[in-house]
Amino acid sequence: MVVIGLLAAGCTDGGAVSTTTEPPTTTTVAETTTTVERLADCPAPPYDITSFPSGVSSEQVPVADLPFDDYTIVPGSSSEIWLADDGSLAMALVRGALPPEQWPGESQIVEIDGVDARVGPFETGEWVVAWFEEPGERCDQYTLVFYPPVDPDEVRTTIESMDRTAG
Repeated sequence: MVVIGLLAAGCTDGGAVSTTTEPPTTTTVAETTTTVERLADCPAPPYDITSFPSGVSSEQVPVADLPFDDYTIVPGSSSEIWLADDGSLAMALVRGALPPEQWPGESQIVEIDGVDARVGPFETGEWVVAWFEEPGERCDQYTLVFYPPVDPDEVRTTIESMDRTAG
């Protein structure tokens, strides 16, 4: 009888509770790193200006010596800067950037080195000339800024005096 009892006990679960243990779920977030390469500086603008507005020195000033503005702070751009006789900012020729905003008012088309350029006043008092030589090439974008006070006739004379050098 003992044998039958053992067989009967082996065939029943004896009231045991069945449990299932699932492994804990873990989520791993992969870290992503984005590297933004520094833009290479554009070479100096390839233009000589032979006629400056009255009161503007033909001597260039290092950009590092001046406060930044919306035209000269563009990463990778190259700027040539001229001061007025009183030491204020008078002109900037920037290679590698177009004006930082859409044209706010009237403008005219002028020719620079065989390319159409747009010239006109901005709401903040500057007169701006903008052109590009090759669409899509950052270093072929140019902005010539005349800081106030500005005489439109002198702007045109200065534009007409620009001679392309190299580059």
